[in-house]
Amino acid sequence: MNRPPHRINRIALALVGLVLLAGGVLALLRGAGFFGSAGPDAALLVPSERHYAAASGWVWPVVGAAAALVAIVGVIWALAQLRPAGVRTLALEADRSRGATRLSAAAVTDALEDEVHSYRGVHQAHARLTHSSRYPRLDLRVVLAADADPRPIRARIEREALAVLRRVLDQEDLHARIRLDVTSRPVRGRIG
Repeated sequence: MNRPPHRINRIALALVGLVLLAGGVLALLRGAGFFGSAGPDAALLVPSERHYAAASGWVWPVVGAAAALVAIVGVIWALAQLRPAGVRTLALEADRSRGATRLSAAAVTDALEDEVHSYRGVHQAHARLTHSSRYPRLDLRVVLAADADPRPIRARIEREALAVLRRVLDQEDLHARIRLDVTSRPVRGRIG
């Protein structure tokens, strides 16, 4: 199965959570006066540290750049969570005691794209298998010509291309998401 990115993600989130929890606990303890006589109204930086930061022109730009870098990494990480990990190989043998049969996911998606692209009215097709190698999910994006009727094309995709894919993978309940977009250019000369 395709689990390493999920494991890395969980570990990284746990570490970030622990750092933030420790910072929160330390701030709470400091505000309650557990670190000496400094109460909640005391300054966070001692006068010598404040003077050094004010006298050095590089301190606050470096702090700002570090904060911006953390924010950018956080946004990239959050966006990565929206897109499931792609599958590189598919496990075809359910019983591992009999061996391991693996199939390249790229070979499967390339064949599916070629099949769908051959349909009349299809300008472009892009397929991607996600989630796990044993139980993949299909994301299929099909760009149709402006003059194409999407209903028969979608019906044909489900009746022919997806049926073959489900049979090849031996997964009749394969989850498939099909997105149909329309281009402004007509497509001619395709095999019906």
